[in-house]
Amino acid sequence: MRFGVFYSVACGVVFIATITHAAEYESVTIRVGAEADSVELKVAELLQQRIAEPSGLPTRVERTAGDGPTNSLLILLGIPAHHSELQKQLEADQIPVLTQRDPGPEGFLVKMLADDNVLLAAGVDQRGVLYAAGEILRQLDIKEKSLEIPDTLDVRTAPAFAIRGTQYGQSGVAKKLAKVRDWTPAETQRVILDYALAGANTFSTGPGPMFDFIKSFGLMTQGGFGANTGPGPPEWNAKESIGRIGYLCLSVPEARAAQLKRCEDQFRSSPTYDFVKFHGGDGGGCECDLCDPYGLKFIKLVEKMAAIIHKYHPTTKIYFTNQKFDNADDNAIFKYLQEQPRDWLWGWGYGPGSDATSWQPGHRQTHRMDLFRYPGFGPYGLYPREILRQLSPRHQLVYYNEITHWRYAQHAYIQMYPRADRDGELPPRTSGHEIYERRPDQGLTMVYDRLTFYAWPRFYHRVFNDLMRYGVGDITHSSGHHDHFNQWMWQRLLWAPRTSVEDVVDEYCQTWFGREAAPLMAKAIFQLEENLEEAPSTPLIEKKGIDRNYLLVSQAGAAMPKIHLQNNWLWRQFMQKAALDKYTQLAVRQQTELQTEIEKNITQALTEGDVATAIDHSLASLDALDESAEMAQLREEAGRLGEESNALFGVRNEGYFNLKHDFLGLGWLRRQLEQAKQANGTDQVELLKMIVDYENPGPGGYYDNLGTSNRAPHVVKGYPYDHGQPYVSMMLSEGNRPSQRSMHFTQDESEGVTLKYHDLDPKARYRVRFTFVRPWYQSRYAERMNQKSQTILADDLVLAEEQQLPERMSEFFTFDIPQTATRDGELTIQLRKAKDVANGPRVEREQWRNSGGWGTLVSEVWLMKQDD
Repeated sequence: MRFGVFYSVACGVVFIATITHAAEYESVTIRVGAEADSVELKVAELLQQRIAEPSGLPTRVERTAGDGPTNSLLILLGIPAHHSELQKQLEADQIPVLTQRDPGPEGFLVKMLADDNVLLAAGVDQRGVLYAAGEILRQLDIKEKSLEIPDTLDVRTAPAFAIRGTQYGQSGVAKKLAKVRDWTPAETQRVILDYALAGANTFSTGPGPMFDFIKSFGLMTQGGFGANTGPGPPEWNAKESIGRIGYLCLSVPEARAAQLKRCEDQFRSSPTYDFVKFHGGDGGGCECDLCDPYGLKFIKLVEKMAAIIHKYHPTTKIYFTNQKFDNADDNAIFKYLQEQPRDWLWGWGYGPGSDATSWQPGHRQTHRMDLFRYPGFGPYGLYPREILRQLSPRHQLVYYNEITHWRYAQHAYIQMYPRADRDGELPPRTSGHEIYERRPDQGLTMVYDRLTFYAWPRFYHRVFNDLMRYGVGDITHSSGHHDHFNQWMWQRLLWAPRTSVEDVVDEYCQTWFGREAAPLMAKAIFQLEENLEEAPSTPLIEKKGIDRNYLLVSQAGAAMPKIHLQNNWLWRQFMQKAALDKYTQLAVRQQTELQTEIEKNITQALTEGDVATAIDHSLASLDALDESAEMAQLREEAGRLGEESNALFGVRNEGYFNLKHDFLGLGWLRRQLEQAKQANGTDQVELLKMIVDYENPGPGGYYDNLGTSNRAPHVVKGYPYDHGQPYVSMMLSEGNRPSQRSMHFTQDESEGVTLKYHDLDPKARYRVRFTFVRPWYQSRYAERMNQKSQTILADDLVLAEEQQLPERMSEFFTFDIPQTATRDGELTIQLRKAKDVANGPRVEREQWRNSGGWGTLVSEVWLMKQDD
């Protein structure tokens, strides 16, 4: 007999019960009803396999009572109407009948009758039986030769949301960067069932074996169709918002006809999906004048396509998404749906780029500023509430939340502070503005891809509670298996949304790591989330949580029984992440210490006069930089764990292959030293002083460090540059200092980045120094990026006409300011875009804006008072 804590779920809420006894058994018999259908039988087989899997515990499935071993747990599993023994036991114990109202559709009862060694597992319907099996597996504590289950276990529950789903599969990043093997069909099926056992009922899939497999468990399927995506001649191409190909202009009659035919061809021979999603297009459709408002063109075509689908599959529910549509598009759809009943439409899909009250990567081009007057709980819930207000009661709001990228995505860390939209609007500083202040740790973000292994319990719990009250459910977006915790937690919250974040993390850890390791892993998951976020007051080298997370996961592995550890690919994922984070911290610390040592040596040399020796010694130190023994040990540990997790389940952390980085801009330091080595006199001294006192503008001067979260008090126009696309390492050299990598910019505005200074000495002469660098662009964006220069003005006086900006690696540019500009004690420094930039047709300008175009760009500015 064991004592422990168990979880009871009632009315969709998880409660932690008091200390209770746990009964121990050496074998299990799963008895299904004589009239059990195919789904009930498959669930029984699944439960049998999962119980026997860790240690080979004797477990069998039977239809009728037979001679069983002693000290065996009997599970009566099924729908009571199909299982006379289960039905009689419910009646004998005066347990209320399970109905569509109590506990509700897809609900179940799991109740332990300890005196009889019987566990009742009754489902309201087929899926209820599956979810009862999931609850049993979460409650069992399987040991080497026995299992334990709370002898007062009593769970009667049903899901809170009707739609609970996700996608499945391996990401291209995992295959290409993490170099993982392909999953077998059985492993893919296991992933589907893992989420189903957690409560999922819908999976996005294509026709074929996986579709059949999903349906064989009584689950629902979602198909999709791109109303505006497909092949065609160049004249059919859409003016997509960032210029991507593969999208068609719906104002071209031939393209529209081809799309209708393609829809007919696909669904004439397809299986019947429960849902079909028409995605609006990741870039938001077509920007041409004929398609304005694009939303109206889109919804009218979707209506025709829905008629085609319903001709062959009358029960399929149709919904569309407004992905990255603008206000005019959405308003046109609202009006169209309000004109008359549109019974063909089931719902409005809401996901990445759908939100008119948050500034998300990919850039929705206009926002509903009117909804911020009373912001309530913040930006996430404002637009879903408005959509419901506009929709007919016959239409549902369903989500496809993006919880798979840790940066530059719907609910991810911002890459940089959002740029202004087409109307010049920025996020109001009202309730919820903190979502734009969350940034990834600037060291860790250099090592890990957007699709890296991570867990965000607290933040995603907040997002869920802000959003989900307005919809009927969620079929989340997933681009791999690195988001395992996030997807699993989301399914559990869709079942019981009032579950606290602490309880859902505890349940996850008990389910995946066992009771012995669960408390340690729960602490580790919360610590991991904290470690990932940039903390301006606590740089990576000072984050004690990195060591703490490594220790917690290590201790959890030591606490885990061998039968659970030996094949636990998920623990190995957490351990890899902990080791790689610690390696990165040590690398940043090593580089920081080297930089500090060099600065100290140069400072001493400037005082004592032997600068040549100090320069040579510093360059030699940079050449000698290599990983420490501790770093090598961590890299080897992560490599070994990655090989094991790849062998076990085709997963591995891609960061292992991307550890070598210049985190601090040592490349700039090397260049400065090499230039100083070749210089003489005051030029040499000035180069070396930049190393030891970089930001100092001198007496009476000012320094502005432009970019997100940086101190730039004199900036009055411009906003942090967000690159307009997911940042890739080739865009800027790592040799730049961090302050050189971030910048302010403007786009097609006539006035560029502007700084204003007051209270200057009217009798003094001033100089201004800029740090300029422009990004390299990927080929799909580069063809429209003609900006390479900008004009610099002091008040109305031109300091430099069409000043070229270096690509990737920054340079300093210094100019004397005419004394006439500062004689009144004030000065305006302004940049202006080149005359040939952003001057084309409207559509080309929009595409240029949306993919990272800049008109003016600057990283740093020093205003320096000159000595008389």
